[in-house]
Amino acid sequence: MIDAERLKILTESAKYDVSCSSSGSARTNKQGGIGNASMGGICHSFTPDGRCISLLKILMSNRCTYNCLYCPNRAEADVPRASATPEEICELVISFYRRNYIEGLFLSSAVDGTPDSTMERMLRTVILLRKQYNFNGYIHLKGIPYADKLLTRRAAMYADRMSFNVELPSANSLKLLAPQKTRESVLLPMQQLHLEKQATDAESKKKRSHFLPAGQTTQMIVGASPESDGQILRLSQAMYRKFSLKRVYYSSYVPVVHHALLPDRCTGLLREHRLYQADWLMRFYGFSAEEIASEGENLPEEYDPKCAWALRHLQFFP
Repeated sequence: MIDAERLKILTESAKYDVSCSSSGSARTNKQGGIGNASMGGICHSFTPDGRCISLLKILMSNRCTYNCLYCPNRAEADVPRASATPEEICELVISFYRRNYIEGLFLSSAVDGTPDSTMERMLRTVILLRKQYNFNGYIHLKGIPYADKLLTRRAAMYADRMSFNVELPSANSLKLLAPQKTRESVLLPMQQLHLEKQATDAESKKKRSHFLPAGQTTQMIVGASPESDGQILRLSQAMYRKFSLKRVYYSSYVPVVHHALLPDRCTGLLREHRLYQADWLMRFYGFSAEEIASEGENLPEEYDPKCAWALRHLQFFP
C-alpha cells in the first residue's frame, strides 16, 4: 500500500491539471464487479438528485524527464519526488472506493523515463482495475505525448475519458516554454482517438460503445504566454470541430515557478471566467469565435461576452 508521504506528494502534484469534471459516461456494473460510472458526473460534481460525487486525482509519478518552464514538476525543479506502482494505485482506488471516499479515478503522470514506459504503466493500471479488481467506476486517463499509438488505443478501450493537454495556445509559445513538446505530439493522438471512436461507434450501433464513452478533453494555460483571448477561442473552436472534444478547460496562470520567460504575477480568475463564458456561447448557442472576439483582442473584463456582442450589434435591437 502506498504510504502517506508519497500519497501527499502525488496528489498535490496533480492539482494543477483542471481538465476533468463531470464524467458524461454511463458504464454500468457487471456481475461480480464493483462501482459504476454515472452520467451525473465526477470530480466534486452534483448529480440530478443532489449527490456530490468525487474522484481520486493523482499522478503515477512526478519524476519528469521534461523541463517545461511553467511546470512545478519539471526536471530541474527542486521538489520532493515520488512514484507509485500500478498495483499500489489499484489498491488505493479500491480501498478509497470501499470507504465511500471516491467514485472514480483521474490518473495522470509526469514522463518518468520514456513516454512509452510511462504510458505502459498507466495502461497496466487501468487494465488491472478493470480485469483483476472488476472496477466499473469512472476512469479519466491522461494521455502521454509521443507514446506509441497502440498504447494510446488500448488505453482508450478501458478508460471512460482521455485527455491530451495542448498546454499553450501556439506552437511558438510551446517551443519557447516547453521545448521538448510539440503541437503535433498532442494533436495527432487527439485526432487518432477521434477517428477510432468514430469507427468504433459506427460498428456498435446496436449497443453502447465502450471506446472512450465520455470522449476527450484538453487544457490550456491562460496568461503564461502572450496569445490573446481571440487566438485562444479560435484554437478551441478548431479542436471542437476537428476532434469533437467534450470540453476545453482554461487554467489561469499562477507563477508557481519563477523564470525570466514567465510572468511574475497571476493572470487572475476573471479572464479565465470570461473564456469559459465565451466557450459556453460557442458550444451551446452556436456562436463562432470570430463573432465573440477579433483575433488580437482580449475579452472585456467589465461585462460578459454575450453583453459585449449585443453592444457591438445594436442594429439587431429596437
